[in-house]
Amino acid sequence: MNIQFNRTFALPCIISGLVCMGCFTASTIPARPASGTTQRPGAAYSSFDSFKEMVNATDAVYQAAVRVTEPGTTDNPRFHGFFFYNCSPRDLSQFDPSGRYMVDMVISIEGREVQPDDKGEIGIIDLKNNHQWTQIGETTAWNWQQGCRLEWVPGSSTEIIWDDRSDDKKSFVSRIYNTKTKKTRTLPRPVYTLSPDGKTALTHDFERMKHGGTNFVGLDDVNGHVWAPENTGIYKMDVKTGKAEQIVSVRQMARLMFPAGLPADTAGGSMYIFREGYNPSGTRFIAFVKDVRINAAGQERTHTVGYSMTPDGKDIRYLYEEPSHHYWIDDENILDNVNAKAPGSDAVVRGYFHFKDDGSGKPAEMLWAASNGHDSFHPGGEWILTDTYNLEGFQYLYLYHIATKKFIVLGKFAFKVKGVQSKKDAGILRVDLHPRFSPDGNFVSFDANYEGLGRQIYMVDIRPVLKNPPGSGKN
Repeated sequence: MNIQFNRTFALPCIISGLVCMGCFTASTIPARPASGTTQRPGAAYSSFDSFKEMVNATDAVYQAAVRVTEPGTTDNPRFHGFFFYNCSPRDLSQFDPSGRYMVDMVISIEGREVQPDDKGEIGIIDLKNNHQWTQIGETTAWNWQQGCRLEWVPGSSTEIIWDDRSDDKKSFVSRIYNTKTKKTRTLPRPVYTLSPDGKTALTHDFERMKHGGTNFVGLDDVNGHVWAPENTGIYKMDVKTGKAEQIVSVRQMARLMFPAGLPADTAGGSMYIFREGYNPSGTRFIAFVKDVRINAAGQERTHTVGYSMTPDGKDIRYLYEEPSHHYWIDDENILDNVNAKAPGSDAVVRGYFHFKDDGSGKPAEMLWAASNGHDSFHPGGEWILTDTYNLEGFQYLYLYHIATKKFIVLGKFAFKVKGVQSKKDAGILRVDLHPRFSPDGNFVSFDANYEGLGRQIYMVDIRPVLKNPPGSGKN
């Protein structure tokens, strides 16, 4: 890589009101190995020079995956997980600061669209106590691809937040549970993401979302007949008081996207804002704007643009076209998997690109060519973790070593639909791995369905890789 990133953040390791486990060891996770992994004597892991080489390998060494959730029974199935992929060091954390406790949403349905009365159970998994699961709440505001935005409140070891439907079923709200007092309080709006200090929430109208698996069902979009309304957009909410205000409107963003004048062919279309995400220090955040249009033949076409702005919705900058799974490397640099031209090349390539938040809209560097995945940086800054969608019936979980540009495959998992391996895209009902690091960086947690048990949560111990990185001569 040609650039150096400023990675000056730290995660707390002391938990208040709970027992701190520090850096948990392999013995913390009881032996409950999942099928489909390979262990080869004498080799800690397999490394490759390219993504293509990794995917085509037939004798790779995979790290053992351990399931930490119970699938229930045929009559009472339990499916776990749901979108804990994070877009910055403190975004959407599945783990408490100590790494001992993990939040989880459990449902009992699969293979169909979500209905307004489909409940999810909200619980905590104790990784040090035989994966004991304790329910703390429930929700009827969730979707297949982004869950209910369940997470530990940044900076807190006692508060957990998630989205829900109000008691009168007329609006979407968010709930905050305190593990110390065992009490739950309600905020008047749902939450998409929280600031790094946990004090401010960013959100939008979930009922307005149009692309599959991202909306909350059961409420009508009051602006559904308007392509780019003024009275909806991005809201910020005080997490302590619940006071909320709109800081950016959809109409405002439409004018930025079309500076020469708003288009005329917007009948039946919809513009909306989604996927807000703060940079590590909270000085700016990213937001995606999606323009959905219907042509004369009734066909839908979409255009998505990424922008960044200050916490008050000011100083809005153009980032890049068709953003996907971004990660704030530091306050000024973003990693994303997009179709773009590498600097000095005329060829459009799908891959992981580095963008600077400078308004240019052009990538500063392409790190590697690869199919889409959910990327994040290791707490130490030396590794990038990501995955793939369904590639010929398999999903890949892997690390990219920045210094040597080597690919370390952690696992190759069969993609199954209702217990049967499939090469087909399952659409919004698919189970993405959405990998995430434990706070100490020693473990990777992910969702998968490769055992034929439906969506479950698994963990992989990556210390054999971290202790013997490529180039060390120890592998």
